[in-house]
Amino acid sequence: MVKRCVWGTCNSDDRYKHKPHMSGVEFFPIPKPKTRLEETLQWVKACGRKDYAVSNVNKHAYVCSKHFVDGRPTTQHPYPIMATPLKQTVHKSRKLPFDRATVHIKASITTPTTSKIVDQVWMDVGAYVTLNGSNTSKDQPLQATPHFCEELKVDADHTYYAVKRGFNVQTTSISTQTDITMAEMDSLTDNMMDTGSMKRKNLMNDIMKDNKSCKFYTGVSLAVFCFILNFLRKKASSMVYWNSADTSERENSETPRKGPRRILDIKEELALTLLRLRRGFDTKTLGDMFAISESSVCRIFTTWLNLMYHDLKFLVRWPSREQVLKKMPKCFKHFKKTKCIIDCTEFFVQKPSLPSAQRITYSSYKHHNTFKCLVGITPRGSFSFISDLFTGSISDRKIVQDSGFLQKVEYGDDIMADRGFLIRGDLALKGATLNIPPFSMGKQMCANATTKTRRIARARIHVERAIGRLKNFTLLQRTIPLRMKHTFNQVVKVCAILCNLDSQLVK
Repeated sequence: MVKRCVWGTCNSDDRYKHKPHMSGVEFFPIPKPKTRLEETLQWVKACGRKDYAVSNVNKHAYVCSKHFVDGRPTTQHPYPIMATPLKQTVHKSRKLPFDRATVHIKASITTPTTSKIVDQVWMDVGAYVTLNGSNTSKDQPLQATPHFCEELKVDADHTYYAVKRGFNVQTTSISTQTDITMAEMDSLTDNMMDTGSMKRKNLMNDIMKDNKSCKFYTGVSLAVFCFILNFLRKKASSMVYWNSADTSERENSETPRKGPRRILDIKEELALTLLRLRRGFDTKTLGDMFAISESSVCRIFTTWLNLMYHDLKFLVRWPSREQVLKKMPKCFKHFKKTKCIIDCTEFFVQKPSLPSAQRITYSSYKHHNTFKCLVGITPRGSFSFISDLFTGSISDRKIVQDSGFLQKVEYGDDIMADRGFLIRGDLALKGATLNIPPFSMGKQMCANATTKTRRIARARIHVERAIGRLKNFTLLQRTIPLRMKHTFNQVVKVCAILCNLDSQLVK
């Protein structure tokens, strides 16, 4: 495949290796955005091309060795050097001033003495001139008046200027009148965008330019983004921003919020929140992208996370039996009583310092410290239940009992699960049934048991797909820092809400 350099105006092309300018040139691929997005952004920025964005990066995108400090990406210099913009504003040099008549005045150099300089002495590089307001114009050179000047003795060690004393000096004040007023200047100044506003405007244009870009950066389509924005706009305009772990409540009044003016508008704050959830950017990166401080990023993200959790949680709801039967997919034709398919999923968490905390968060299944939650989906693939987070050592049965799931189960419901959910007795107390693959008990299963296992696996796979869609939000793929343990419940549930706003998982 042909390798071409995408940096600036570089014309490196491996088809012309025989040419002198290609001698010793190597090509290095741009990091892929799916795995190394932050590095990709730095490479694309260094290329300096307005028509080249992260969405254009593919396996054929290369930068040649000419544009690296060390001739290749290294630990010290991992990114290409910045490209000069293709279109630069050319600032013309000002015209040289007109030649003016130079006044040559003779200076006598005598033995070093200290000259007493009296008041009203004008020194101008050895020339002393008088201005006559009635006869002076900008087109005429200034003329000296010899008979008004008398010669002074100067120090022999300081001959870089000659000082002349003048008498009857007349001066004229000169001012320039422009057509623009101060009011107009203030208006023009207010209309000019600062650097931060321009960065945010360009970023929002990239995110909102089409449905594909919006989906890539925020995890939702343009239509869903606009729905969330319009639905939350009224409360977002009057909410109180999070400030600490003890002051995270929202203001529900309809009066405008008090305090300093917002740096970002409501649309930009929503985009920042979704960017952090979907792409997993840290606060430093988001601060640079939106030209705000890291503390502002934390405050905006936490506030919007709580707002979305409280006002959109109705989108994760437990359906009625009639609603489930009305839209039952074909793959559940053998399990028409199924109300919910459940499974557990785990998220890596930073290792705690206390041994007791290490023990209860350690998962023998993941071999890591984790948080664990129970998820339930409808046969159509929408999330109908998301539990709070539990420590990774908890059993599947215990999490079902303590999460509040059993309180939602109704008489006659059929719950589909994996073999590890030994909750048949708990469901029987609610008048519900459990549908799990049959156990082989160390023996070969009969034909009916094999068929049932295959059918359950074919239907139960959709809960794995739903969890996979949930973990497409990169923030859930990272190891959770302990400082986020108080807000990670909301992170998981908001991501589930956004998944429910996506297209139907099971047709």
